[in-house]
Amino acid sequence: MNGRMKNLRLKLVLVFVCTTAGILVATWLMTKLLLPKAYLKSKINDLTATFDAVEVLMSSPDGYTNDTKSSLNVLRSGKNVAIMIMDANTQGVFVGDPLYLNGSARMQERMFELMQRKLFGFMIGNPHWNAELIRKTDRYEIYEQVSLQDLSNDSEYGGQSEIETTKHEKKHEKTSGVGTYIDLLGNVGDRYYVYLSIDYESITQAAKIATSYELSVAIIALFVAAFLIYFLCRSITRPIEKMSVAAERMSQLDFAAHCPEDRNDEIGELGRSLNRLSRQLEKTIGDLKHANNELERDIRKKEEIEEMRRDFISNVSHELKTPIALIQGYAEGLQDNIFDDEENRSYYCEVIVDEAAKMNGIVKKLLSLNQLEYGGQALEYSRFDIFEVLRGVLRDTEILQKQQGVTMHFYEDGPCFVWADEYRVEEVVTNYISNAFHHVARSKEIAVSVKKTDATVRISVYNTGEPIPEADIDKVWIKFYKVDKARTREYGGSGIGLSVVKAVMDAHGQQCGAINHEGGVEFWFELEAADGRQETYG
Repeated sequence: MNGRMKNLRLKLVLVFVCTTAGILVATWLMTKLLLPKAYLKSKINDLTATFDAVEVLMSSPDGYTNDTKSSLNVLRSGKNVAIMIMDANTQGVFVGDPLYLNGSARMQERMFELMQRKLFGFMIGNPHWNAELIRKTDRYEIYEQVSLQDLSNDSEYGGQSEIETTKHEKKHEKTSGVGTYIDLLGNVGDRYYVYLSIDYESITQAAKIATSYELSVAIIALFVAAFLIYFLCRSITRPIEKMSVAAERMSQLDFAAHCPEDRNDEIGELGRSLNRLSRQLEKTIGDLKHANNELERDIRKKEEIEEMRRDFISNVSHELKTPIALIQGYAEGLQDNIFDDEENRSYYCEVIVDEAAKMNGIVKKLLSLNQLEYGGQALEYSRFDIFEVLRGVLRDTEILQKQQGVTMHFYEDGPCFVWADEYRVEEVVTNYISNAFHHVARSKEIAVSVKKTDATVRISVYNTGEPIPEADIDKVWIKFYKVDKARTREYGGSGIGLSVVKAVMDAHGQQCGAINHEGGVEFWFELEAADGRQETYG
C-alpha cells in the first residue's frame, strides 16, 4: 500500500515537473525567437509614426522654423529617434538629435548612402555598412543597416578626428561595438528629404541577455518548483494513503477504521463519504446477520416441527397400535366362540372396553392439547378455591391408593383462592396426580402442597421414586416423550399428560416445572392469587 502511494507521489511530481519545465522552455524559446521580431516590428512602427508626424510638420507653408524645430525635438525625444532633414534646394541639413551621434560622419554616411540609392537607384558600396531593404512605399524606404567593422575609431569616417567626437559619442560607441540600425529615408513633397534612424542593436543584445538570464532563472525555478511540488504532492497523497489503509480495513469488515475528516476539500469529502459507506455497510451487514439468524431459527423451527410431526405420527401410531391389536384380537376370539363359558367371554369384553377407553382417552387428550396450542378454545377465568379442586381429584384416587399401597400426604388449611380456568386447572392436577401414581416407588409416598405468595399460588405434587435424568428433565413436556425408552405399558401412561399441563400453563401465562430431589421428583405449577395473604400449606 505504501509503495503504491509512493509511486503515485512520484508520478504526480514527474507530471508537475515536466509540465513546469515544458512551460519554462516554451517561454524561453518564444522569448529567444519572437522577441527580436516583435521588437523590430515595434521600431518600424515608431519610425513610420515619426515620419508621418514629420511630414505634417514640414508640409507647413512656413517651412522649417523654430517652432518646427521644437516640435521635432519633442517628437524625437518621445520616440527616441534620430532625425535628419535635408533641404533639396539649399542642401541645408537639420539634425534632429544633436547629441545622438552629433551629426557624425557615420550617420551622415548612412544617410548619403541611402540618398544615393533613392536618387540614383544604386549605392556606392561602402565597405563599412551592409544595408538591407525591409520595406518600401511611395513615400519612404526602410533599411536595416549593419556595420561590418568596429565603429570605435572615427578617423576612418570622412577624416573626422577623435578630438571632434564628443564624450557622449565615445561612450555610445564603446557600448555599441558593431552597430545595427533601422533607417528610414523618405521625402516630403519635392523640397525635403527626411532621414530617421533608431538603434536596433541594443534590443538585440538585451534579448540575448534576457534569454540567457531567463534560462538561468528557469533552471532555478524548476528546482524550486520540484521541491514545492514534492511537498504539495505529499500533502495530497498522505490523506489518500490513510484513506486507502482505512478502506482496506473496511474491506476486511473492520468497521472501527475511519478516514480523516479534518479537510474541507474534495479529499475530506471523500473521507466523509467512505465513513458514511462504512457505517451503512456495518448497519447492512448487521441487518443481514440478524435476518440470517432469523432465517436459521425459522429453518431450525421448521426442522423441529417436521421432526415433531414425524414423532407425533410415530407416537400416535405406537400408542394406538397396541389397543387396536388387542381389540381386534379379542373381538375375533368372541366372534369365533373360542370360549363357551360366560366368564371368559366377559373377560374378553372387559379387555375390549378397557382398550377402547384408553384409545378414547388418548384422542380426547390430543384434541384438548390441539385446542390449547392453536387457540381453538378460550379460557374461562373464575375465582375459585384451589383446595376444593385438589380434594375432588384426590377423592377419585382413593381406590387407586389402596390398590397400589400409596400413602397420600395432603396439607389443607382454609381456603386459597386463585384466578384461572377451573376446568383446565383440574385437568392439570389430574395429570400431575396420575403421573405421580405411574412413577411412585420406594416408600410409595405422594405429597400435595400449596404455597401462596402475594401474587401467585404454587401447587406441588411430589412422589418418591427414581429421579428424572437431567438430560431428559426439560423434554418431559414434549408430546409422547417418555423417559422409559422401551415404551412399556406397565403404568398405562400415554405421554400426553405433561404436554397438556405445559399447554394449559402457557395459555394462562404462568410457569410450570419439575425438580429432582434426593428421594423423588416434584412437579409444580403456579396460578394467579386472588387475594394478598402469604401462606404455606404442607
